[in-house]
Amino acid sequence: MYTNLNAAVYFLYGLIAVNLVLALVLYCVKLHHIRIRKTRERFHRKFRDYLVYIQTNVAGGERLRTPPMKMSAVESNALQDRLNDMIEALSGEPRDQLIELCERLGFVRAHLNRLRGRSYRERVDAAYHLGCMRAKEAVPALLEMLRHHRLDSTLFVIARAVAKCAQDAKDVKEMLRIMTTKGKSFPDLLADIVEEARIDRTALFAELLQEPHPSLVRIAFAGLNGASNPNLAAAVYRCIDSEHADIQEKAIELYLKSSAMLPKHVVARLLEHPSANVRLLTAGALRDLSQPTYADAMRSCLLDTDPRVVAAGAEGLLGLGLPGMELFCASAWEQRERGEGTALQDRIEEELAALSERLDTLDGLTRYNALLYAYEKTFGRNKRIYRVV
Repeated sequence: MYTNLNAAVYFLYGLIAVNLVLALVLYCVKLHHIRIRKTRERFHRKFRDYLVYIQTNVAGGERLRTPPMKMSAVESNALQDRLNDMIEALSGEPRDQLIELCERLGFVRAHLNRLRGRSYRERVDAAYHLGCMRAKEAVPALLEMLRHHRLDSTLFVIARAVAKCAQDAKDVKEMLRIMTTKGKSFPDLLADIVEEARIDRTALFAELLQEPHPSLVRIAFAGLNGASNPNLAAAVYRCIDSEHADIQEKAIELYLKSSAMLPKHVVARLLEHPSANVRLLTAGALRDLSQPTYADAMRSCLLDTDPRVVAAGAEGLLGLGLPGMELFCASAWEQRERGEGTALQDRIEEELAALSERLDTLDGLTRYNALLYAYEKTFGRNKRIYRVV
């Protein structure tokens, strides 16, 4: 009993000691934060006029002056944080003015020295600040750091720093090559990081389309997402035969967007693709182009097994005016004659019903009469359909 009581007492003393140590640590941390906050408040009071001077003159052609007073380490860090925020918010000559000011203040040199330090946290922090200051001389060291860095969230901090500092597309490409060797691919995130680089990004993505490594090609498509550039069509076309389904589909989508005119043999090939999504993309592109030269291709969409492709082909033919409407009606008649149902005929009658609600507009009246003429020319008169002269 005595032994158990002693053990309980000692255990209680231990808990009290641990709590006291934790309380002391928390108190010290709080004091440290309070001291930093008060120092920063003093900084803002002390440097208020200088910050106003920078904001007033940063857009001018005159070289920015350095602070007229000496700075402590904390004040120097606070000033750099403010300059970093301004660099990220500005572009063009004002940004270049602030970057040049950071160089004269010695911030770039100081963080280059920190980048070679032993502390991991210090090196990552230095990489972040060098990226904010677009320090081109830091690129080789940042790339070397990236090569030997483990796969975690800070890896992307370093990669973004490389993109911000890079002056040449080859440095950005090297950064992407290193990132794709880390075991996982993050194409959307890496494409977003490339947007930070002061290079011709479209040209870089076009180069990546030629790369044999599929991860680099995926980054290129992520970066070119939504682009419509005829100069890309040839580069994108080479990826249509990719063995990777996702790359192939993205290549086809971008090719259809980038091409002002689609070769008929390419259209025929894409409309026979085993993927319904690819056929739908092709039918949608033909519909949007609305060119009579693709009328037969749009008519072939009406025979597709996917109803979405059929709908896109139908919309495309209806958008071609009377010639397209006549082809649509002819296909509907052939479908009925083959005993395959009246789905296309029903679609035409639905369109006539919809257009009959828009007879107060010239376009609606013209389209209604044209479709009615094509329909009755093919199927004969239908008493259910309202006629307008």
